[in-house]
Amino acid sequence: MDEEIKERVFQHLMNIWINPEIERRKLSGEFGNNFLLLRAQVVFSLDNGRNYVRINNEVKAVVTCKINKSKNKGDTVYEGDVGNIEKIELTDEDFNRAHVTLLLFKNNWIVSFDFRYNKKRIQEHIEAAREFFESAKDNLSKKRLRPFFEDAFASAELSAKSILLTLPDKKILEGRDHPARLSKFSSWANLGNVNIEFSNTLFKLNSLRDSARYLHSEDFKKENPEKIVSVLKEMIDLAEKSKS
Repeated sequence: MDEEIKERVFQHLMNIWINPEIERRKLSGEFGNNFLLLRAQVVFSLDNGRNYVRINNEVKAVVTCKINKSKNKGDTVYEGDVGNIEKIELTDEDFNRAHVTLLLFKNNWIVSFDFRYNKKRIQEHIEAAREFFESAKDNLSKKRLRPFFEDAFASAELSAKSILLTLPDKKILEGRDHPARLSKFSSWANLGNVNIEFSNTLFKLNSLRDSARYLHSEDFKKENPEKIVSVLKEMIDLAEKSKS
């Protein structure tokens, strides 16, 4: 991050989140006037709509760093042992939340943030999408086209939801409405955020359910299953990338 931008982000976080929390705690008597800030964290949650400000020892994070001396697993790592900090992530306890974490390291502030939500939920949806994808391929190899299209739709919808779950939208988290989800994914694709073919394929598979599953027509036999398999794989790969 550019140093000037880093400084602006740091000051914004201090002014909006950190300093008001410190002042609140000083007024309550929790912090004394000689309070020293060493680390801070703002955690954003969709589950209950609350944001959490953590100060000093309350901060929970997993830090990826390079150390300048050999250590055994479980040994304590001190600031002087660390060469540089590469990444700061939330712990499993907060894995579905977004965050901004500030860490005073060797007299300089490290600013780390990740505004993507629902990483654990996304992984669960990706795993389910892969299962339906493998089932679809198996059905195709055995020329069972009707279950192929049903599995393909499930895989596409789960992949689309995985991508949308990175957004701070609680309706995506709670919604079970197929048309609403398809519409939201279409809007996301039309904005250029994902390949428009992903949205088109999802809509096509949804429309083919009447034909393949409910026997309303034989339209599903006119499609190209191999092309659909190729698009599904791309969707799952993108969903995987979106959480990392």
